[in-house]
Amino acid sequence: MTGSPKKEFISRLFSELERKRVDYFVMGEYESLPTDTGGSDIDIVLTEVTPQQLKECLRYAMADGDVNLASYYTNPGAELYRFIAKDWGVQIDFLLNGLHYRGVRYYPTSKLESHTIYHNGIRVLEQQYGFYVDFFKEIIHNGCAKAKYCEALLQRIKDNENEVREDVTACYSEETWTIIGQNLSVEKLNAAGAKLRNAILRSFDRKAFLLYKIKYSALRMGRLLQLRPGYVIVVEGTDGSGKSAIINAITPWLNECFHNGVVYNHLRPKLLPDIAILLGKRSAKEKGEVVDNPHSGKPSGLLGSLVRWNYYMLDYTIGYVIKVWSRIKTRSYVYLFDRYYYDYYIDPIRSRTNLPHWILRIGELFVPKPDIVLCLGGEPEKIYARKPETSLAEVTRQTDELRRFAAKRKNAVWIDTTKPIEDSMANAKSAILLMMSTRFKDVL
Repeated sequence: MTGSPKKEFISRLFSELERKRVDYFVMGEYESLPTDTGGSDIDIVLTEVTPQQLKECLRYAMADGDVNLASYYTNPGAELYRFIAKDWGVQIDFLLNGLHYRGVRYYPTSKLESHTIYHNGIRVLEQQYGFYVDFFKEIIHNGCAKAKYCEALLQRIKDNENEVREDVTACYSEETWTIIGQNLSVEKLNAAGAKLRNAILRSFDRKAFLLYKIKYSALRMGRLLQLRPGYVIVVEGTDGSGKSAIINAITPWLNECFHNGVVYNHLRPKLLPDIAILLGKRSAKEKGEVVDNPHSGKPSGLLGSLVRWNYYMLDYTIGYVIKVWSRIKTRSYVYLFDRYYYDYYIDPIRSRTNLPHWILRIGELFVPKPDIVLCLGGEPEKIYARKPETSLAEVTRQTDELRRFAAKRKNAVWIDTTKPIEDSMANAKSAILLMMSTRFKDVL
């Protein structure tokens, strides 16, 4: 088998599913498979497969490549995997025994299987029919649906209204069909989305749905005791150290693995507004703390610094729990911070604070630690030449401070970004890959 490592991984997985005679089919975008994912994730519906069989297929796919399981978690009726390698990633969701919403099957597997075809040697659900089914999936989950899914429903109604009516009333209810029939356009369907969702949910067996809701809630609570499927990555460095270049390099790579699950934050979780907004010095619509002249403001005195620091500490603690931890603990998101709390050590003038080091160290005890801190630096003269916004002396001071910081923390990695940019990017990816390769190494 020849081709890119990603192609080999995907091809080996499907060949093993076929070899083991696993009853499967792919839902969603499949045109690029098995060569590539086309920028999408892979949804594979499985029937009558044991957990051991599935793991054997995945281990076989991983056997000949340097591939790591970066994240894994389960939902009722689904096992969710995120794989990462040096230059690529892929998200694969296995839907067990059909399509479920919180454990309740919302579309019959037998209907799906009757619309499968073979594409490039793999079994897939015919795309337009898949879009039609995805309309109901998105309405049930979100109360609205993408235009292409609405259009697939409308086209099927146009082609054979009686068949669609029988389908909808058999799967859900006459009420569901009535709402659809009264809203035959993309705009009207989405405007009636919440009403339609409620009608579909009412069609579910109430006792079964209640039991599954309890089971689903218990499962989500149980995840609090399991391995965390999400990550927090921090990129630290003085102006000109290459933060933007590194962030721009790793974001699409991580999004392949976590399928657009990368969330960018500057400095803080941002549950609380900037103090300048509270004081009316800046509109909430204006550009925030990413500024062209970071040292233009004068540092506050001790009292003002304490007030400012304590206010933002609420964001680093309570704000983190609400906006970051609640998502990374139960789902596979990656929060990518451009600067973090550690800037109080490295660049206090930017934050307009002037506090003793021991106060900052106490605060650090309460701030949630990221999974990895990429500390970017190198020769101060080269860094200053890229972005002479402060002074060479200040760049030298910050670079030295960051190097000392990296040496004292186990989750910090020093990346010399004054070397060729390709080397810096490769080193950053290697550090992240090493970190992600350990958490779920015993799952498969």
